[in-house]
Amino acid sequence: MEQFSSHLFWDIARESVNLDEHRNWLVKRVLEKGTLEDWKLLQTTYSRDGIREAVIQLRSLEKKARSFACAILGIHQTELRCFKNKSSPLTHWDY
Repeated sequence: MEQFSSHLFWDIARESVNLDEHRNWLVKRVLEKGTLEDWKLLQTTYSRDGIREAVIQLRSLEKKARSFACAILGIHQTELRCFKNKSSPLTHWDY
């Protein structure tokens, strides 16, 4: 955990993150806010299948992060939980 960028843990104590229990949270945080080095470290922390499974299970994921994960991990967006179950419909002011 010490090798991940400090900005990933602005709202939580780094020591409180359990790699097994918080896998989905960490994968989402690295995809959305991490650096390329954080991504490489994530790949050494979890297996490719583990990261893929976490991405598929996420309830939400920013568009750029979703596109990156799908391209790198070979996932079609329709397989993603966050793609199937959108939290709210788009409104006129989509920003």
